[in-house]
Amino acid sequence: MSESIWIRNLQNALLLNPLVMLHGNVRDLYSVPDDLKHKLPLNVAEAGYVEFPIWLALDFERRGYDVVVIYDSVDEAVFLRREMATRFQEMAQRPNATDTTTTNIASPPSTTSAPPPKLPITNNRVQATDTSNADWMNKLSTSMAPLVFLSQLVNQVLPNTESSIAIVFRYTDRYFRFSDRQDADERRLSILLQKAAAIIPQNRHANRPASRITMLFDLEGAIPQELGPQAPFAGAARIPLPSSEDRESFFRSNHESFFVDHTKAFHPDQNAEQLADIVSLCDGLATREMLGLAKLSRQDEMGLNGDHFKKLLDRFRFGKRENAWQKVRHEVLANAAERLRQRVQGQDQVIEEVVPTLIRAKLDLVDISKQGHSPKPRGVFFFVGPTGVGKTELSKAIAELIFGDANQMTRFDMSEYAEEHQQARLIGAPPGYVGFDQGGQLPNAILEQPFSVLLFDEIEKAHPRILDKFLQILDDGRLTDGSGKTVYFSETIIVFTSNIGTSSRPHEELGGLDYPDLVKHFHTEVRDFFIELRRPEILNRIGEDNILVFNYLRDESVRDTIVSRQIDDLAQVIQNRFQFKIEITPSFRAVLKFHPRGFETNGARGVRNLLRKLVMDRLAMDIFRDPNAFVNRTFIVDYDHFEPVKPGFEFARDRIVYEWES
Repeated sequence: MSESIWIRNLQNALLLNPLVMLHGNVRDLYSVPDDLKHKLPLNVAEAGYVEFPIWLALDFERRGYDVVVIYDSVDEAVFLRREMATRFQEMAQRPNATDTTTTNIASPPSTTSAPPPKLPITNNRVQATDTSNADWMNKLSTSMAPLVFLSQLVNQVLPNTESSIAIVFRYTDRYFRFSDRQDADERRLSILLQKAAAIIPQNRHANRPASRITMLFDLEGAIPQELGPQAPFAGAARIPLPSSEDRESFFRSNHESFFVDHTKAFHPDQNAEQLADIVSLCDGLATREMLGLAKLSRQDEMGLNGDHFKKLLDRFRFGKRENAWQKVRHEVLANAAERLRQRVQGQDQVIEEVVPTLIRAKLDLVDISKQGHSPKPRGVFFFVGPTGVGKTELSKAIAELIFGDANQMTRFDMSEYAEEHQQARLIGAPPGYVGFDQGGQLPNAILEQPFSVLLFDEIEKAHPRILDKFLQILDDGRLTDGSGKTVYFSETIIVFTSNIGTSSRPHEELGGLDYPDLVKHFHTEVRDFFIELRRPEILNRIGEDNILVFNYLRDESVRDTIVSRQIDDLAQVIQNRFQFKIEITPSFRAVLKFHPRGFETNGARGVRNLLRKLVMDRLAMDIFRDPNAFVNRTFIVDYDHFEPVKPGFEFARDRIVYEWES
């Protein structure tokens, strides 16, 4: 493995601190350097990859540690070499006058002329087929529970200045809880660790490295406070996912394993652009996952050539689901503008901006990149404008147009995430917190519907720290939830909606602006919002050209269409459920068009509210009194006004006329 930055950071942390907390990609597989493979059993060396604790143990051995032990509460103490187990045993059995609770691990070997008894050491990992395997990954046969093991370290082993020992605690966050939730045994365990770290600085020798304790955590947040980097004896280092260089090295070394028929194999040096594309698409994958890709590739006979790898990656991430983007028919997008206008009235300028993005998404032309395929979401829109003018409706229309079902849109009301702690509900709680096992609402939605429209409604109401999560989503097309699981957004369309700018100027003034001036106003307001929030990078990821401004619904023909559609929807529901008809007179339709709480202030949503209050409330009372009395009759709603209803009229509720006609 090349000398990556994270390896140098790890070495610095180990140089400076007796106790080092490692977090991140600690469950992955790591390539064994060629110069160490001769020290491994044949079957391990041929695999070429080992788990991170073993990789770390081999690195400790390379740097001259006399004893290297990997510990967890199930396997207990496992030593890299048989001679290391023997040496630890000798140190642990030395008498210590200051400690009366020392556990005798095993009896010392006999010194008589008879053959010495077999040491209580067992080969724990590899079924030995030759003598070299018997030297690998050995453990003491006597039980070494965590408190017993740490007591031995503190009282016998670490005070020994003649040997340097490296201990790797794995699965630490599975049996060592947060500071305020520890029971008595865990608190004692914590104290023993702190005492062990305090002993280590005294164990100095010019010719050997100082003893070190490392603890592996999946997440940084799982590290108990008293053992965190703020402690004077502790340090921390993050183990990242494979870098671009690591991924390229992986595919150069393992490309043949993706093929059953090696005559069709991929040749990295002859396909430099394809290799770069593959490396880019695998951003965020662990080595273990890339090895899984190779198995899946052989099983389905896919390979790395052409578009095969993109299909392979989709299969790996989303299972055997059909790619919904491939099912979008040419004629659907050819008529996309007209179909969207039928659903959303009065927003032709916005629709004209939306359609080209949808076509690019279908063609997978998401970003300008040599790699061709981009991990970013297929489309990103920021819909801004007054309330009730079609922002949510257009999002539903896009979902229905592309994915064939308006239910393929998932809506998140961002006003529910106004506090920082509420990100646990959206992203997922970390281990140890309430709701950890339930996952986050956003990752769960992606796992259920990877091909979908995600609507983040009223985005300006979310807490700024929650908004930061969108940086990774928009840039890398992925998100890691509270449990460390990664979900992918590469097949989604993301829509943010906002009313930013609607309250900064009087409603009448904004409503009277020409559309170009309205666009300028809202663009300025959105830009200023993110600058004042100190999150201009989020706006940069969205792209100012993707800020689409919705116009006020001023055109009378548009209002007529919206009013008629909402009345028709109501009439259909009533006819289907209660078997009677509704008739709304032209006079009352004018009331819906020009009511002060209708289009002028609340858009189409205001008309729906008026219908609910002025028509459905009266209907509900009549039906409740006698549900069978109105079957096959007609309910008429009129407005008795001495002159035609026009803008600015004074509404009087007592002028509404309700009548049942046989």
